[in-house]
Amino acid sequence: MDSGISITAEKLVDVTIKKACHIKIDNQEIIKLVGISSREIAFRVTDSISYWLTSSQNLLLYCKICNKGPFTKKGLYLHLSRLHRQDIKALLEEEIKREVRTAL
Repeated sequence: MDSGISITAEKLVDVTIKKACHIKIDNQEIIKLVGISSREIAFRVTDSISYWLTSSQNLLLYCKICNKGPFTKKGLYLHLSRLHRQDIKALLEEEIKREVRTAL
């Protein structure tokens, strides 16, 4: 079960980072990644984790993980994907596990 959760978390890392950076995402992109049966869990998990990744002050974006910034949307996306990818994956795995437990 853990390997499936790990694979799903890896698929959702980029989507979560895009949401955190306020980059527009089509819902079909998430459905293509996880399938139609898991879409609700994927939406909740990515929304939940993306909220905790960035902060915005005076229209400038900052990384909440390491408190660096200010960044543009693209700059923050690159920062999160290059430096914090494994941290975000671990957060996603824990959140997916929690969501699956509450669904059962």
